[in-house]
Amino acid sequence: MKGFFTCCRQDRRSWPYLQSRYIRFALQLFAGEEKTEPATPHRRQEARRKGQVFHSQELNAGLVLMVTGLTVFILLPHWGRRLIALTQKALYLVPIGDWEIATVSSLNLSLISTFALMMLPLFAAAFGTALVSNILQVGFVFSLDPIQFQLSRLDPVNGLQRIFSRRSVVTLLRSVLKLVVITWVAVLTVRSEYELFQRLPLMGLSEFLEGLKSISFKLLWRSALTVLGLAFLDYLYQRWEHEQGLKMSRQELKEEFKQTEGSPEIKARVRERQRQLARSRMMHRVPEADVVITNPTHYAVALKYDALSMDAPEVVAKGAGRIAERIKELARFHGVSVVEDKPLAQALYRAVDVGESIPAAFYQAVAEVLAYVYQQKGLV
Repeated sequence: MKGFFTCCRQDRRSWPYLQSRYIRFALQLFAGEEKTEPATPHRRQEARRKGQVFHSQELNAGLVLMVTGLTVFILLPHWGRRLIALTQKALYLVPIGDWEIATVSSLNLSLISTFALMMLPLFAAAFGTALVSNILQVGFVFSLDPIQFQLSRLDPVNGLQRIFSRRSVVTLLRSVLKLVVITWVAVLTVRSEYELFQRLPLMGLSEFLEGLKSISFKLLWRSALTVLGLAFLDYLYQRWEHEQGLKMSRQELKEEFKQTEGSPEIKARVRERQRQLARSRMMHRVPEADVVITNPTHYAVALKYDALSMDAPEVVAKGAGRIAERIKELARFHGVSVVEDKPLAQALYRAVDVGESIPAAFYQAVAEVLAYVYQQKGLV
């Protein structure tokens, strides 16, 4: 009796927990967080990394059915010749009574190899079509997340959610619709060929096979086109459902922004991208320069001066190391003068940023360099 009352007390204590779990399940079914914002590139990238990509199995099935059906009708004459040859070989053994183990084994081996060679192109066509269809839909995605063990999958509440989810209901309705439509197409095909069906028993063997082939061909292609039509609708639905599943709430957007903007890796990539863009714009201005002052190997500073629009020469590009070498290469390619002045190049590199005019302290030194360049070009 004591154990019984202990059990009852435990049950009474656990009841509020179970009650809260199933109340929460009901609330999750009929309510949810409002997610109205489109998915960010980061959200899409994370979903793809986890293997959460949209694709239509119905589209795969329709394409496989069409390609394998076409393969069958292309290879059917060849298969017929192989089967006739195999049958003739087997019938040849009947009159002579050659039923030794070696002969029967050879016949069995021929039978197995013939059917294997007949089925190999069919399997290859089906596998290749399914592979190409998946690649065209989702590209190359490799993720172990979908097959990893997750304890939450054993939760009965989550199991009920999956059973009564919108996805499960839509999958059931889609399967029923496909079955009904394909059955309807098959019935219409058979009715349209009803007269041919009536004549089949009265035909010779070759005519019978030809008539059966015609009916099968029509039935297969009408079914394949029907499946492809349904698959196209399923593809549109899968894409819509995937986009709905990726949508984010405003709170999720804020959290993602904090995480990505606060990440040192993201900041480093942003800064590196900004430097690349600035460097690219800077390199495009090197041909506009009047002179490039060099270290000669470590630094390069490109200056431009227009007496009508500028109060002082402007630094249009500067760099050290490989960037300096690139500036000098561009300058020589575009006919810009390159002058070696180690102290001036170092001082300008450290004191003046790209896009700024040189300070008054450098007027005299830069004027002498420009005068030298203009004199070399015959401008003065």
